[in-house]
Amino acid sequence: MKITILTAGSRGDVQPYNALGVGLKNAGHIVRFPAPETFRSLVSQAGLDFVQTHSFSPQDFIKRPDLQAAVKQGNQLKVLSTLLKEAGPMMESLLTEFWQASEAADLVITSGAFYLASEGAEKLGVPWLPALLGPYHPTVEFPSPFLSNGPRWGGRYYRLTHRLFEQMIWQAGRRAINTRRAKLGLRPVSFGGPFADIRQRRIPHLFGFSPSVIPKPADWPDTHLITGYWFLDKPTDWQPPAALKQFLEAGPPPVCIGFGSMDTEDLASIMRLTIDALSLSGQRGLLLTGWAGTGVKDLPEQVYQTEAVPHDWLFPQVAAIVHHGGAGTTAAGLRAGKPAIITPFGGDQFFWQKIVAQIGGGVLAPPFKRLTAESLSQAISATIANPTLQATAASIGAQIRAENGVARAVEAIHRYAQWR
Repeated sequence: MKITILTAGSRGDVQPYNALGVGLKNAGHIVRFPAPETFRSLVSQAGLDFVQTHSFSPQDFIKRPDLQAAVKQGNQLKVLSTLLKEAGPMMESLLTEFWQASEAADLVITSGAFYLASEGAEKLGVPWLPALLGPYHPTVEFPSPFLSNGPRWGGRYYRLTHRLFEQMIWQAGRRAINTRRAKLGLRPVSFGGPFADIRQRRIPHLFGFSPSVIPKPADWPDTHLITGYWFLDKPTDWQPPAALKQFLEAGPPPVCIGFGSMDTEDLASIMRLTIDALSLSGQRGLLLTGWAGTGVKDLPEQVYQTEAVPHDWLFPQVAAIVHHGGAGTTAAGLRAGKPAIITPFGGDQFFWQKIVAQIGGGVLAPPFKRLTAESLSQAISATIANPTLQATAASIGAQIRAENGVARAVEAIHRYAQWR
């Protein structure tokens, strides 16, 4: 088959779909992957058909003043509404690029960011398959990951948060999607969205996370499959910098600290705060500056700094991982069997923080807005000194490494294509 995978976002949003694409390519399919220039090497090195898009730059997007201001406020609903408001206007041009990349497809796979962008598949008369990295389907067992910081009322309230999130993403993209549908000669979708129709048609959904982290809710349909995570490991010819290797070998395992694609005006001060926390806790540290590239000068001898290192190589060699709670970093840390200290910025990061703590894979730390050197130091010390936490994290890692989420997803895609 010729398969097009549609996604957008940070590296944590894109890389798992690259892994899924590699699994499909190895199964004999041709996989087309539209993405911005920043992901060209990631996609091309995976052997997928890279198609450059021009409508969305993830680095520029996260630097938008309104979004940065919402993150500073620490209001989760405000962050989500601002995110959707900012993304809405660029959707129409990006959907046009996605359509151009899908015109020859036999199957279209869409991520959570473009969950509802099925108009291309509908026009072509080919299957459409949603593939999501989080539990984005209504249930009474937990709230919507993007609306998880409210009351813990359970039951109907949790289901309501999922319905609300569905409406938020639909209303943000409704105009762009219906404009694209009109250009393709398709009927518009109603104001209430396509969700009832999707559920009535029993369209299968794939979920790229581990059932050992979030078991399948009892009220999800049997068409929905939790496959396990979709991991893309480092290139076979990749070698670590000599200085980094030397640092790791020069003492006990360090605490790894990084905030992924998060970019705020305060990130430089946060990185300095983490150095103070390491000093207070007496631990060596490894700082990952990520996309923000906000390095710290005059580092103490017990701290090493680098922009990015493949997580599958680095994380097994550290003592614990301090991060923002992005889905990709959370998955990589759990897979390595290392305890997490999550300090969320916004979005679904609060949800993943709570999940990791509930399963015993990490400790709760203050969110980014309230983080101090003292509170982070206490969390680091409590993690390093807790053998039960270390053992539980190691056990979770072993379970995840025993899964093959990509293989299960590919099998499910084959079944779906044959059923259609």
